[in-house]
This record gives sequence, C-alpha cells and structure tokens, in this order.
Amino acid sequence: MAESVLFGIAQEVLKNLGSAALNEIASAWGYKAQLNKLKNTINTLKNVLLDAEQKQADSLDIRDWLERLTTVVYAADDLFDEFTALASRKQLLGGNNVTKKVRTFFSSSNQIALAFKISRSIKNIRQELNDIVQDGTQFSFVLRPHEVITNIKRDETYSYVDVEQVIGRDGDKKAILDLLLPSSCAADVHEHVELPVIPIVGIGGMGKTSLAQLIYNDPQVQVFFDLRLWVCVSDVFDIKAITEKLLMSATYKETQNLGIEQLQGQLRNVVGDKKYLLVMDDVWNEKRDEWLKLRDLLKICRKGSKILVTTRSKEVAEIMGTSPAHELLGLSEEKSWDLFEKWAFKHGQAEEKPNLVKVGREIVKKCAYVPLAIRTLGSLLYGREESKWLSIRDTSLANIPDYQNGVMKILKISYDHLWSPLKNCFAYCAMFSKDYEFDKEMLIELWMAEGFVAANEGQCLEEVAEEYFLILLQRGFFQDILRNEWGDIEKCKMHDLMHDLAKKMAGVKCKVANFGERIVDDKILHLSLAYMLPSLREIPNCIRNLKLLRTLLLPEQSQEMMDMGSLGKSTCPQLLMRFSSLRVLDVSRLDLKKLPSSIGKLIHLRYLNLSFTAIEKLPDSITKLWNLQTLRLRCCWNLRALPSNMRMLTNLRSLDVMMCDELTHMPSGIEKLTSLSKLPRFIVGHESSKATLKLKTTSTAKLSDLKNLNNLRGELEIVIHRNLVNNMLEAAEADLSCKHGLTDLKLIFSRENEVDVNCDHDEAVLEGLKPHSDIRNLHINRYNGMKPPSWARLDNLCFNLPNLVKIRLGGGGSCQQLPIFSKLRFLKSLQIYKMEAVEYMESGECDVSSISLESQDIESLFFPSLEELELKEMKNLKGWWKGEAIECDHEIEGSSYESSKQLVSISMQFSKLSTLVIWGCPNLRVLPLCPSVESLTLRNTNESLSVSKMATSLSSSTAMSSSSAYGLKLKSLTIDNAEDLLFLPSHCLYQLSFLMVIRDRKLESSARLGELFTTVSSSLQYLQLDECDKLRSISKGLEHLTALENLVFYGCKELDIAEVEDEDENGMPWKALNTSLRSLQLRGLPKLVGLPKGLRHLANLRSLQISDNDELKELPEWISCLTCLVDLSLFSCPKLKSLPEAFCNLTALVLLRIVSCPGLTERCQHPNGSDWPKIQHIPIVSVLESGLLIDLVDEYQIFYLHAVPELQ
Repeated sequence: MAESVLFGIAQEVLKNLGSAALNEIASAWGYKAQLNKLKNTINTLKNVLLDAEQKQADSLDIRDWLERLTTVVYAADDLFDEFTALASRKQLLGGNNVTKKVRTFFSSSNQIALAFKISRSIKNIRQELNDIVQDGTQFSFVLRPHEVITNIKRDETYSYVDVEQVIGRDGDKKAILDLLLPSSCAADVHEHVELPVIPIVGIGGMGKTSLAQLIYNDPQVQVFFDLRLWVCVSDVFDIKAITEKLLMSATYKETQNLGIEQLQGQLRNVVGDKKYLLVMDDVWNEKRDEWLKLRDLLKICRKGSKILVTTRSKEVAEIMGTSPAHELLGLSEEKSWDLFEKWAFKHGQAEEKPNLVKVGREIVKKCAYVPLAIRTLGSLLYGREESKWLSIRDTSLANIPDYQNGVMKILKISYDHLWSPLKNCFAYCAMFSKDYEFDKEMLIELWMAEGFVAANEGQCLEEVAEEYFLILLQRGFFQDILRNEWGDIEKCKMHDLMHDLAKKMAGVKCKVANFGERIVDDKILHLSLAYMLPSLREIPNCIRNLKLLRTLLLPEQSQEMMDMGSLGKSTCPQLLMRFSSLRVLDVSRLDLKKLPSSIGKLIHLRYLNLSFTAIEKLPDSITKLWNLQTLRLRCCWNLRALPSNMRMLTNLRSLDVMMCDELTHMPSGIEKLTSLSKLPRFIVGHESSKATLKLKTTSTAKLSDLKNLNNLRGELEIVIHRNLVNNMLEAAEADLSCKHGLTDLKLIFSRENEVDVNCDHDEAVLEGLKPHSDIRNLHINRYNGMKPPSWARLDNLCFNLPNLVKIRLGGGGSCQQLPIFSKLRFLKSLQIYKMEAVEYMESGECDVSSISLESQDIESLFFPSLEELELKEMKNLKGWWKGEAIECDHEIEGSSYESSKQLVSISMQFSKLSTLVIWGCPNLRVLPLCPSVESLTLRNTNESLSVSKMATSLSSSTAMSSSSAYGLKLKSLTIDNAEDLLFLPSHCLYQLSFLMVIRDRKLESSARLGELFTTVSSSLQYLQLDECDKLRSISKGLEHLTALENLVFYGCKELDIAEVEDEDENGMPWKALNTSLRSLQLRGLPKLVGLPKGLRHLANLRSLQISDNDELKELPEWISCLTCLVDLSLFSCPKLKSLPEAFCNLTALVLLRIVSCPGLTERCQHPNGSDWPKIQHIPIVSVLESGLLIDLVDEYQIFYLHAVPELQ
C-alpha cells in the first residue's frame, strides 16, 4: 500500500501548495518562490512514483530510495496540511481580505516564530527532496504522470483437465450442465435468448477454470455441441486477437496476418452452420460496448449455441450474462480435506501419521476451503517433516515467501487491476481482523479521512467512495453483504484469503497488534489493536513512541462486554500530544468521561469516534479541528451539549448524535456546515427542564438552520421541542423538499408540556416540514395536531410522497383524521399507535363503483404491497371505513348485489400482508380480509376480532380465488386468549413455530391446551407464557412439544413449577423435552423456591436465565447434570446466598452473569470471593451490584457469534 498511498499523498501536497490562502500568506512573507520550487520538485517525484512501485519488487536499492522518499513526503504533507488549515481558519475568522489579516496574524512574536519555522521547514524539505531526486536518476525511472493499469501476464489456460485432480465440484458441474443442455428445466431460461451466455464468478484460485474444463470435456457436452471452442481472454479484450484465437481453436491453424474483415469472414465459414460451445476463460473487460461488438460477430451460429464465461468480476458477469451468474464458493470441509490429502500425503500415508492429519486439518481451515490454496500448501508440505507443517500452520499466507506461494500471486492479479486509490482502500481493510463485519458507512468515512478518495472538483466525496466500494464488491474483494429494508448495502465481510492479500499489500507501515505484542518499528503509520482495551490507560507503553502515527483504531472494542460500572476518569492528554499526526482516532467504547482541551492540537484529524463513551461535554478546542470530516458521538448517553462554535468545522461531513438522550439542543451556526452529508439527528427548541445552563435563544439551532444543508443523505431525525416562535415560517425555511438525498425522515415532537400543548403549534410546524417526493420512510411521533398537514391530507399523501415504503405514526392523541394510505403503491409497512381520537382509518366509505369483476388488476387497488400492519393503543378505532358494513341496495355496473359483495372482498383485502399486530383496540370489530398472514398478534382486542373468527371469516368468504391457496397458515402467534386456539382449524397451525400467551386472565392449566400442543408438536420451537395470573399448573400438555427449543415463564404469580416432584404422575414433563430444549427462562415466579429436579434431564440445555425470583433460596448440586450449559444468568434473586460446589463441574459454561443478587456479589468477586474458586474456570464472568436486564435475544446473537460459533 505504501507506494500507492505515496502517490496520493504527493497529489494532496500539491493540492495544498495550490491553496489560495496558503499562497497569499506565502506572498505576504516572501517565500512564494520557495513554494513554487518545492512544488516542481514534488511534481517531478510524483511522476516517477508509479514506475518505482513496479520496479521496487526486484531492487533493494529502489525500496530504500522509496523509504527515504516516504519519510520526507509524509513530513511535507503534515507541514502543508497544518499550514493550509491555519491559513483557512484565519480566512474563515477574518473574512476575504486575507493579506491584510495575515500581517495582523503574524504581528505577535509567537506568530513570527511560526512563520520562521515554516520557512525553515520548507527549505529543509526541499533540500532533502532534491537529494532524493538526484539519487533517483541512477534508476532511469520512466515518467508516468498519469496512472495506467498495465497488462498483467498470466499463464494461458487450455481446455484439457485431469478429471481425477478436480475434487468437490460435482454439484457446480451439474448446475452448469443443466443450463447448457436442453433436457433440463433450467435450460428453459435461455429458450428465447439468441446467444445465451452463462457466467461463472469467483475469486482467484476458487477453481473457475477447472470447472469450465470439466464441463468442456463432459461426454454429454461433446455429443450435444457440433463444435467446442476454448479461448483464454485474460486482461486484453482485443476483438481481433480473440477472433484469431477462436479460429485457431476451431481449425488448429494459425492465421496469417489477416485483417479483421478477413478474420470474421473465415469465422463465418468455420462456425456459421454449427452449434457450438465457446468457453471464454478469465475475462476482465468491463466495457459493455466492446463486448457487444464481439457478440455480434459470435451470433453466426445455429440455434442452441452457448457461451460459458469465467471471471472474477461480477460486473463482467452482469455485462455479458443472459442468466444469473453461477457464483463459485469454497469447497466443503470434507472435500477440502480430500483435496489436501491427495496433494500432501503419499497414498495411505495419512492413516500412518495421525499427528500430521491433525495439523493438516488446521492448515485446511487456514486455506479457507479455496482449492488453489489447498493444492499449493499441500504440495509444499508433501514429504516434509512435521516441523515444516507446524511452521506453515502458524504462518499467515501473506508471510509465506512468494517463490513458495502461488496463491498470493494469483490473487494479486485482481489487486494489480485496481487504480491506486482502490488499492489503498482494499489494503486498508487489513487493519481489521479476519471475519470482521465491516460497516460500509464507517469504512467509507475512514477511506475519506485517510485521503484515499480522489474526487475531482464538483464531485461528492461520499459518492466517489461509494463507487470505490461497489467496484471492490463487484470484483470479489468483499462478500457476505447485508442489505437494509431498502436494499442498500449496510455491512459486508472479506474472504480470509483476500484478507491475507490485503495484509501483504498493506506493508510494514500498517500494523495490527495482538495482546502483549511489543512494537519496535517507530515508523508505523497505521495501528489497529486486535484486542479489547478496558481503558486508554491500558494502551501499551511501546505505542506511545509512534510519533508518526496517522491511524489508531480499536475495532475489537465491544460495548456489550463493557462493564459500564467501571468508567474511570481517563483524560488521555499525553496520548494526544504524542500522536500529533493523527488523521483517524477511534476511542469508542472506552472509559472516557472527559476529553482534554489538547484535542484541538490534532490539526490533521479527520475522523474522531467517541461513540459509547460516558463523555459529558466536548471541549471548545475541538472546533479548532478545521480538517475534521467525521465526528461520531452515537450513544454518548451523558453528553449534554455540543460546543457553541461548531460552525467553525466547515469540513465536517458527518455528525452523528443518535441516542444522545441528554443532548437538549444543537448550537447555532449549524447552517454553516454545508459539507454535511450525514446528520442523523437534529434537535431544535430547548427543553429547559433538562438544562444545566440558561441558554439564549440565539445560541440554539433553529429549523431554518437546515436550509442550506442540501447534501444530507440517508436518515434525518428532527426532535422538536414545543417552544418555536415563528413555527410555520421557521419549519418552511428548513426546506426539506430540496433534500433529495434523504431516505428516512423522523419528526419527533418532545414530551415537554405534552398535556397542555397547543395543537396549532404542531400543525403549523408539520405543515412547513413537507419532505421531498423520494422519501421512503416517514416516522412522525407525538404529533398533537387535530388533522394531518395539507400535503398528507386524504389522497394528497399518495401524490406528494408516492415512493413511501414504511410509515410510522404515533402518539397523537388529538389527531382525528389519518391520511389515505391504501393507494401507496410501494408501502410495505404501516404502524399506527396511540392515535386515540381516530375512529376510522379512512373517513369515507368503501367505494367500488368504479371497478368491475372483469378488472385485471383488482388486487392492486388496496394496499398492493403492504406486508406489515400494526395498530396499537387506538382505543376509539372502530373500523377501516366509516361505512364498514356495506349494504349494496343498488346495482354496480355489470354486477348484481352478490357479485358486488364478492368484488368488495376481492379488491379490499390485504393480499400480501404477512405480519399483523392489533393491540389495545377494544372497539375494532372488523378488518379487511388478511389471507396471507403468517405472524399474528392480538392483544386487548374486541371479541369479534379473535383469531378463530378471522379464520372463519376467511374460509367462508365468497372471495376465494380458485388459483390461490388462501387460508391462515400461521408461523408466529401472540395472543391473550389461548383457548380461542381450540376453535381454530388445525390446518392453520401446522407451521406454527412461535407462540406467546400474554396476560391471559382465564388460563389456569396447560392441560386445557393439550389438543393444541398435539397439533403443533413437530413445529413449535418457542413457547412463552407471560403474566398469566391464574395459571397454576403446567403438568400436562407440554410433553407433546417434541420440537420445543425455547421455553419462557414470566410473571405468572400462581405458578409453581416445582410443586409436584413425581414427574410420572402430575409433574412438569421435563423428560419429554430432554433432547430438544436449548433455552429456558424462569422470570418473575414468586412461588419458585427451588429449581425443579426434573431440570436435570435437560441434557441439551444451552442457556438458563433465572431472574426476578424473590423466593429462590438456593441452586441445587444436581445443576452439574446440565453438561451442555453455555450461558447462565442470575438476575435479581435476593435470597440466593451461595453457589453450589457443583459449579466446578459445569465445564461447558462460557458466560456467567450475576446481577442484583446481593448475597452473591461479594462471594463471586475475583480473586478473593469465597465462591470464586467454583467459577474461576468460566471464561466470561460478570458480577454487578445492579443493572438493567438486557434483551437477551440480541445479546445471545453477539455472545454466540464471538464465544460459541457452533451454536449460531
């Protein structure tokens, strides 16, 4: 990465040298001539850097020369970056007349000293660079002022393959043959395609060529196609050269210097009347017009001809393919071992050397199941002694010498095809550990901060960086992408071998330090710690000597594992003073309460991450960071205010204060930050009850401050305190309709004075906050206007915001009318809650007079895309339309009364709704039909809207379409009346996997549900009985649930699960759950005195949570029977006084949490607690005096991912 970065750094220095502010100051102080000479010298060096990068691999002298150059160029970058920042800051403070201000600026003695220092530094740097230029003449570098990607020579491939050498590709081969040969249904996708093209995509070394060779030589292929052609295209996509190779493959004769006209004529003669298979191996061309020219030449064939393409680039596959690309993945673990054994051992040797087999299996995992890597290392180890095997096992592929390592050579071809900025972005990913899940936005912010993103004038940095990311993704450098609900990429990973390549290309200037590792190279520029730090005080002393450090990352910090009770008073001033060249500083999730004022001296800083810290206030000096682009403050729960001078940070592009709950306002001047593209939260007005200081109105931001921030992208949440003076005018001046980059808009009215709120205030504000038409997610909370704004009233929402995908409205107790949502074509999710004055979802009657049964698009009339509907705490809601009970006493055109009812049922139903939540709507008696619901929640609803009656209404409806499989097929169900399920047709429950019964006031015994549990015996995996106050017995029924994995009892006051010990008669049937149950929660059970003995039968139990059980006195010695237990939580059990000796035998236990158990807190402390010897073998022990019960579902995901991957 070093030389590629150096080219970019040199360009950045030249850019700074061209700064108008710097040049005016230089003119004023008489060293402009020095700057011009320095500029020429750096430009000369920049022009030979690319050639030097290529040649340095073969020359130690050139590598040394580049090392010297790197040191000086980085020093120059620091100097002029600082000087440009100071000059621009003074320009910002002093207006446009820079020269006049400069003389004032340098009038004091300290500024004169600064000017002298800069002049002397320029002279020294110029002298050093001149010496380097002179020394470089001996290498005869070629001038290359502009980067050109040179052709990379790769061994040409051929069609022959030894079938026995290819292992584990039978499934892939069959999938491709199904597309090639007409006997398969899969081949039908090409029936109407003139010349089908089937792409095979995968990273280098995955075996794409081998798979193509297998297919090419398959007997079925030989019979079906008249002619088979093989062309190794490689990186030069030259139509004439490819045509020559085609002719040679067909005729086995060389062409004699013919022009393209003669060549295409010969091609017609040779293949024009034949059905051919053409394999184009190793294609790199991403120019569609070039492919189309060649495709036109290749169309001279019989119907049935096909082209098979292998490529590393998804972009190539997209351009050339006529069907989805076949992505080639790694081999299975079993097939990987078979391949390794074939290459590493002599026949039968593996059985004789079990010690090498054990090491070999570890090496196979290192190869990430990539065939080329397995073959390479297997061949390298063939016949070698065990010490060599151990050495390879413990050595990264990136560190194996090139002459022994064909894997890196092959992968590097992909790297060599990248432009310098992309090379830097890719290599930078080595700063994170293998299998790290990258957040795309964070990665882009880091690339920008490091100066890797080269944008031309007028280009948006974020858009250019986004393009970089997509190119790297298309070319296989990233994988395993995760998308949000809009389809946008949010996260991704990197293949292990790609990570090895990134590490190799990053070079020695980048360092990932492991715990306890000593760092001796003081010239390291980028540092990442591959372990968790409890505090900044724990940073190793050796790191403090890295005075040239530009990057400090802590990617392994985990907020989930951080003990929030141990936050200290670390201020880290010495650390900041030492790292004066920092561009990137990440101190998130550390015990940081205060940031020192010396932070303002980090003038080069572009990226500062303080997320998940306990910081309460930012120092005013932070506004001196003129270069700062990203300021991350997410989840700084104690942060109360931002510095008043935030307007000085004119280069700020991202300011994230999401979930900073104590932040009461934004400072004035935000409107000056016109470079902002990310501002997920903006607070206006001021909630005086939280204020610690009396703030003048002029010191806080207004809605109008958003006016000029038209570069905002993604999410914007506006928190509005109800004390705006000129509310409608101020809201209109926010000009949200011009912010076309926003996709999510949340408008949150504060709780302040909510009871006495003036409805006119909210109506006026919302009227002025009309978003642009491309917004996809709209969330309005605690709106207390009487009616919606004009832009959302009735049908207007469909015209003004036609692209809405998700809507969430809530908390508006005064609002009596809702917009019409049913005509929004793309709406997938609608959530309405606490709109207590609303009686009907749509104020008009259901009107179907304009449609007929012959309509071809009936289902598109009413919520054509809606998948999720939630109606919560709407106590006055009666129905969807005011005229819900439709009595058609007149004929609709072309229809009788009965057919008009059928028409209403067909057209006015939720045809795609899969999730329905009705909660706290006691007057809602009827809904349109929901034939496709899979997840249903009914709580505190009218008896007319029970699950059984919904199913009955659906089955009896005359709207059943003969071509559709209508009828409830529930997978998830949450209800407060379990007995209603007994009246539900059994076919509705065959797929039920999740059942929660909550606050059922009639349920007394699970025996009543025996028939239900029999119906769902093979499908139900999760059962929760929640606050069922009359539930006394669960001794019968549950024995049928043979697939149950998760069981939760919560807040059932009368339930005593240990009251009967004889399980064969009336006790809880734990034995029946012994193999299936993985997770058990016993929460808030007042009658639980001890654990039931039957739990000892739960041989596969992984997680046990015991919480809020005030009467639980002890844990039994037989707890050691839970041999598979991985996670145990004890929360708020005040009568527990000690742990049993049997804890020593819980050898599988990885995580033990003890919270709010006063009898255990002291006894379980490390290292002197009396119970500590019983639990010291457990890897993760957390003992807290008090705390909040975390949502265990989310926590388990994190815990299993890091600690117990086999349980994912």
